[in-house]
Amino acid sequence: MHLPELLSEKQPLTVTRHGYPVATIISTEDYNRMQEELERLSQEVQAMQETIEILQDAELMEAIREGMQALQNGDTVSLEEARRALGIA
Repeated sequence: MHLPELLSEKQPLTVTRHGYPVATIISTEDYNRMQEELERLSQEVQAMQETIEILQDAELMEAIREGMQALQNGDTVSLEEARRALGIA
């Protein structure tokens, strides 16, 4: 089989040297799909790292707990009140 025929099968093609794999040829479509998946996974890992950093910050976690408790207790202000209090009304 010739290279154009092999590439038309849409399967990865392994190039060998002395019987050992040295390279793989894949379709542009598969390559682009892999790049998109790598980017998505990279973003997920980054989000997990940020979550771990937050969870390890005792002060921040306490502030989050206090804020959640305030919400449950109904201790809130309207957006308009918050803007006035921050001087951005």
